[in-house]
Amino acid sequence: MPIPLPQSVADVEALACHRAVQFAAKVGLTRVVFEGDSLIINALTSDSGELASSEAVLEDIRVLILGFQSVGFKHVTRNCNAVADALAKKVRSDVGLQVWLEEIPSDITPLVLRDLH
Repeated sequence: MPIPLPQSVADVEALACHRAVQFAAKVGLTRVVFEGDSLIINALTSDSGELASSEAVLEDIRVLILGFQSVGFKHVTRNCNAVADALAKKVRSDVGLQVWLEEIPSDITPLVLRDLH
Protein backbone atom coordinates (compact mmCIF):
# COMPACT_ATOMS: atom_id res chain seq x y z
CA MET A 1 0.00 0.00 0.00
CA PRO A 2 1.43 3.40 -0.89
CA ILE A 3 2.45 5.62 2.04
CA PRO A 4 2.33 9.42 1.77
CA LEU A 5 5.89 10.69 1.82
CA PRO A 6 6.88 11.79 5.33
CA GLN A 7 9.96 13.77 6.31
CA SER A 8 12.57 10.98 6.37
CA VAL A 9 13.32 7.44 5.26
CA ALA A 10 13.08 6.34 8.91
CA ASP A 11 9.56 7.80 9.07
CA VAL A 12 8.54 5.84 5.95
CA GLU A 13 10.00 2.65 7.40
CA ALA A 14 8.23 3.25 10.72
CA LEU A 15 4.90 3.73 8.93
CA ALA A 16 5.49 0.60 6.84
CA CYS A 17 6.21 -1.43 9.98
CA HIS A 18 3.11 0.03 11.64
CA ARG A 19 0.96 -1.02 8.69
CA ALA A 20 2.47 -4.53 8.77
CA VAL A 21 1.62 -4.88 12.46
CA GLN A 22 -1.91 -3.54 11.88
CA PHE A 23 -2.40 -5.96 8.98
CA ALA A 24 -1.17 -8.97 10.96
CA ALA A 25 -3.62 -8.13 13.73
CA LYS A 26 -6.46 -7.54 11.29
CA VAL A 27 -6.08 -10.93 9.60
CA GLY A 28 -5.98 -12.64 12.98
CA LEU A 29 -2.37 -13.71 13.26
CA THR A 30 -1.33 -14.38 16.86
CA ARG A 31 2.30 -15.48 16.59
CA VAL A 32 4.37 -13.19 14.37
CA VAL A 33 7.93 -12.20 13.54
CA PHE A 34 8.52 -8.94 11.70
CA GLU A 35 11.78 -8.79 9.77
CA GLY A 36 13.49 -5.75 8.37
CA ASP A 37 16.81 -4.17 7.55
CA SER A 38 16.06 -0.73 8.94
CA LEU A 39 16.81 1.20 12.08
CA ILE A 40 13.14 0.80 13.00
CA ILE A 41 13.64 -2.87 13.87
CA ASN A 42 16.59 -1.92 16.07
CA ALA A 43 14.59 0.87 17.71
CA LEU A 44 11.77 -1.54 18.54
CA THR A 45 14.10 -4.15 20.02
CA SER A 46 16.40 -1.82 21.96
CA ASP A 47 14.12 1.08 22.93
CA SER A 48 17.10 3.36 22.23
CA GLY A 49 15.21 6.57 21.47
CA GLU A 50 17.44 7.28 18.46
CA LEU A 51 14.51 7.99 16.13
CA ALA A 52 12.71 10.84 17.83
CA SER A 53 10.79 11.82 14.69
CA SER A 54 9.25 8.33 14.53
CA GLU A 55 8.67 7.88 18.25
CA ALA A 56 4.88 8.33 18.13
CA VAL A 57 4.56 5.62 15.46
CA LEU A 58 6.97 3.34 17.34
CA GLU A 59 4.96 3.78 20.52
CA ASP A 60 1.77 2.88 18.67
CA ILE A 61 3.48 -0.27 17.35
CA ARG A 62 4.49 -1.17 20.92
CA VAL A 63 0.85 -0.87 21.99
CA LEU A 64 -0.46 -2.88 19.02
CA ILE A 65 1.90 -5.80 19.60
CA LEU A 66 0.41 -6.35 23.05
CA GLY A 67 -2.48 -8.06 21.24
CA PHE A 68 -0.29 -10.88 19.89
CA GLN A 69 0.46 -14.10 21.77
CA SER A 70 4.02 -14.06 20.53
CA VAL A 71 5.83 -11.30 18.65
CA GLY A 72 9.38 -10.76 17.52
CA PHE A 73 11.33 -8.19 15.57
CA LYS A 74 14.36 -9.45 13.70
CA HIS A 75 16.98 -7.40 11.92
CA VAL A 76 18.06 -9.01 8.66
CA THR A 77 20.59 -7.81 6.14
CA ARG A 78 19.30 -6.11 3.01
CA ASN A 79 20.31 -9.02 0.78
CA CYS A 80 18.16 -11.31 2.96
CA ASN A 81 15.23 -8.96 2.47
CA ALA A 82 14.86 -9.29 -1.32
CA VAL A 83 11.15 -10.17 -1.20
CA ALA A 84 10.24 -7.11 0.88
CA ASP A 85 12.41 -4.90 -1.33
CA ALA A 86 10.75 -6.22 -4.50
CA LEU A 87 7.26 -5.75 -3.00
CA ALA A 88 8.11 -2.18 -1.99
CA LYS A 89 9.24 -1.43 -5.54
CA LYS A 90 6.14 -3.14 -6.96
CA VAL A 91 3.77 -1.01 -4.91
CA ARG A 92 5.29 2.15 -6.43
CA SER A 93 3.87 1.19 -9.81
CA ASP A 94 0.50 -0.05 -8.53
CA VAL A 95 -2.37 1.93 -7.09
CA GLY A 96 -4.21 1.14 -3.85
CA LEU A 97 -4.11 -1.65 -1.35
CA GLN A 98 -3.13 -5.11 -2.54
CA VAL A 99 -3.11 -8.25 -0.39
CA TRP A 100 -1.72 -11.64 -1.34
CA LEU A 101 -2.54 -14.37 1.17
CA GLU A 102 -2.54 -17.56 -0.85
CA GLU A 103 -0.98 -16.62 -4.17
CA ILE A 104 2.24 -14.78 -4.82
CA PRO A 105 2.61 -12.37 -7.75
CA SER A 106 4.43 -14.20 -10.53
CA ASP A 107 7.30 -11.69 -10.60
CA ILE A 108 7.90 -12.19 -6.84
CA THR A 109 7.67 -16.01 -6.83
CA PRO A 110 11.35 -16.66 -7.76
CA LEU A 111 12.50 -14.47 -4.85
CA VAL A 112 10.25 -16.32 -2.39
CA LEU A 113 11.47 -19.68 -3.65
CA ARG A 114 15.08 -18.55 -3.28
CA ASP A 115 14.29 -17.45 0.30
CA LEU A 116 12.91 -20.91 1.13
CA HIS A 117 16.11 -22.68 0.11
